[in-house]
Amino acid sequence: MQWRHLLIILTAANAMFMFLTRNCLYIAIMSMADIKDQSQNDNHNSDCALVNQSRNSEIIKSNASFSWSLLEVDMILGAYFYAYTIFQIPSGFLLVLSSPRLVMNICKVIHALLTCIIPFASSYGAKYVFISRFLMGVAGAFVLPANAALLRSLALLPEVTVSMNLIIVFYGFGSLFAPIISGYLCSKPELGGWKTSFYVCGSIELTYALFFIVLSYSKFFNTNVQKIISNGSSETSIKESFKLLGDWKVYAYSYSIFAILNTANIIILKIPQYYSSILNYEIFENGLINSLPMIVFIAAPLFSSLTITAIANTKIVSPRLLYSIVYTVSMLIVLLLETIFTNLIGCNGFIAIGIFCCTFFCALSANTVVLPIVANHSNFVALSTGISNSIGNSSGFLVPFYANFFLKGDIYDRGNWQKLFFANGFIGFSGVIALNLMLWLGKAKPYLLLQNAES
Repeated sequence: MQWRHLLIILTAANAMFMFLTRNCLYIAIMSMADIKDQSQNDNHNSDCALVNQSRNSEIIKSNASFSWSLLEVDMILGAYFYAYTIFQIPSGFLLVLSSPRLVMNICKVIHALLTCIIPFASSYGAKYVFISRFLMGVAGAFVLPANAALLRSLALLPEVTVSMNLIIVFYGFGSLFAPIISGYLCSKPELGGWKTSFYVCGSIELTYALFFIVLSYSKFFNTNVQKIISNGSSETSIKESFKLLGDWKVYAYSYSIFAILNTANIIILKIPQYYSSILNYEIFENGLINSLPMIVFIAAPLFSSLTITAIANTKIVSPRLLYSIVYTVSMLIVLLLETIFTNLIGCNGFIAIGIFCCTFFCALSANTVVLPIVANHSNFVALSTGISNSIGNSSGFLVPFYANFFLKGDIYDRGNWQKLFFANGFIGFSGVIALNLMLWLGKAKPYLLLQNAES
């Protein structure tokens, strides 16, 4: 292992701390707000109602500091993604002309500080929490494209796929720890409850951000990678960047990412409400069970990356066909799981198994389409990442609204949830069509083709 490889790992790790603070809200909000139901709660349709339903409901409500409507909660859940979607493409253009290292370091610090002020903002009302999360989304919109650009500068071409997958791996770590930490602290009023979850997660991210600033400008860092960084995006131009915006394959690819992230955001944003309203989990149980799917999100990207590479190197099947088969099969399984797993629940356990399997295949699918377009536009990693993130993460603010359409304001009706999961699975299937159009009609080259050509 070279020192440069250690720097790649430490650079990719920025994603873990970003997602730690980004995702801690999704469990904490169950403790922050007593959601005002728009229907008669005592008439809800749930086959899994537990004996201790009223006791658990009182536990959740006793720690709630605010009484917000489902719409207000959904606005807060989507706030991060409004900004995250809007500013992804501008961030890509900025990173064509500026240093990814500088941009990422500044935005990481801002991202962490905004997390720490959420408890203060919430005391003034839901709209100020929305503003805080929106501003976090602005900062976050610059972090991941900058991180991808910096990784691309650090990694040699044969290492690109694994390096980019490290972002997904560390995203999984952050998403794994966030609900556990948040759920535990929310269940402990004596430790400060939900407010402490924001302070702790924000402080952790800020500590690593400061560490990485020192590291990235150290002699050790510059000695190993200064030459590579200096040959980065400075040779490109805004005029050439606009050519990328006109390539329809970028948008087909981005929609396939949207289909994957749509499923991921259903799990992250809405499933905690499902656990609370249908399965009646306590807040710590909610956080713990919500973290389980992220275990495979950590393992699947690198595992499938190595597996797919090994199969492709046998030359039995072309990389393009291999990518198409794996993505298509994975998303069809996601569709199947999402349309039936709620019907399989006789009690608590099957929901976790269904989500666990569903997320595994999402992670597997995500790996197969990690930046295949960049192989055609290798000088524009930050911009192409910005475009795909912008379209893909628009699901983050669309999910709460179309979920509310299917739930009809009643989070206690399991039939409504089944309709939501079916719609989500259908979106996943449409992503299959988009990806295959890109690969076959557009003849887009996965990274693997470019690596084999240059190796």
